[in-house]
Amino acid sequence: MSPDEVTDLRRWLDKSEGLADGRPFLGDRRLDAMMDVMLEMAAQVWVLKRRNAVLEGILATQGTLSPAAIESFTFTPDETAAMRESRAAFVSTIFRSLAELPLAPEASQQEPS
Repeated sequence: MSPDEVTDLRRWLDKSEGLADGRPFLGDRRLDAMMDVMLEMAAQVWVLKRRNAVLEGILATQGTLSPAAIESFTFTPDETAAMRESRAAFVSTIFRSLAELPLAPEASQQEPS
């Protein structure tokens, strides 16, 4: 994210109610956690899309890489292992909000019997 995008996000968060005071923003902490997951994933996808556009633009301008080279590329075993570690960190980051939830719903959030 650019500094301006971060500033805009902070400005929005400062104006919203229920985020900083510990209350669920959407009325349920589980829904808030799912929203956190979606926002984190959207942020990660946008960063990747932007970086790919920059890389593709540079490589195309320089005539360095063809689309066929990308499609036929194969990782080495060491690169594959590094990608697995990177994927695990990525998944951990995205689903952090769900992992931090208690396993049992709070008494106030349970359905009446």
